[in-house]
Amino acid sequence: MIKMTVLLENYSINNRYKPRHGLSLLIDFNGNNILLDVGPDNTFLKNASAKKINLECVKHLFLSHNHIDHTGGINDFIKINNNANIYLMDKYYRKYYIKILFFYFPLGLKLNKKYYSRISQINNDMVIDNEIHFIKNTVSKYKKPTYNKNLYKKENGTMVNDTFEHESILVLEDNNNLSIFSSCSHNGILNIIETVREKIPNKKIRSYVGGLHLCNPKTKEHEGNEYLDFLINELKRMNITVYTGHCTGKYALDYMKEKSGNMIQEINTGMSLDI
Repeated sequence: MIKMTVLLENYSINNRYKPRHGLSLLIDFNGNNILLDVGPDNTFLKNASAKKINLECVKHLFLSHNHIDHTGGINDFIKINNNANIYLMDKYYRKYYIKILFFYFPLGLKLNKKYYSRISQINNDMVIDNEIHFIKNTVSKYKKPTYNKNLYKKENGTMVNDTFEHESILVLEDNNNLSIFSSCSHNGILNIIETVREKIPNKKIRSYVGGLHLCNPKTKEHEGNEYLDFLINELKRMNITVYTGHCTGKYALDYMKEKSGNMIQEINTGMSLDI
């Protein structure tokens, strides 16, 4: 079994833990203390302290993608952990932006230059101890989330829509079962699931953890019910439990929970659970 503690998410289970727009998950897996993302700032560290968790124990830090709400706490993490392996499926210097009205605001990793050597910039899929997979999405069969449309990257000095090659998938293999972690699912949950099926075949996918990017965090616009119903039906067919929050948005989350029973479960800051 995999034990997960939500160190940071948009909402909190109580006022002991501070929520922020972002995500940070501590995962206890077969003797490995794994951290997925570090939220937008050092709030995840404060919440870890409130739960009496010492993050010096983290062996691997996986940065799911190069956005500030998932990487903003990186400098604070490195200050307190000298040994963790830190992985990013990208170059730390690449520039990403969100467009609001006619203006582009920086959205990418802000890494202190003295820590450049701590980041392993991964270009290809990797496997650790035969059971920890860090892979790229390669499937585009299904629709991607609508609200990627205001997210950009800079290429050769020009702003172009982000295509999210830098978004990675963490997969943990537990007793011939797979648990997928994709913090924002910019490439779409169904594309991510199909990617995992292709790359790690003949394994049961037991659970999926992460935001589903079904809303605009600024305007609160969300995907329509028809698309949400389609996702629910596909996930029911696959028999996968989804633990979600963050960029899924409250409307989509509440709607999917109501329609799916226990298949969709909400995660909040301060929560610990087995998946």
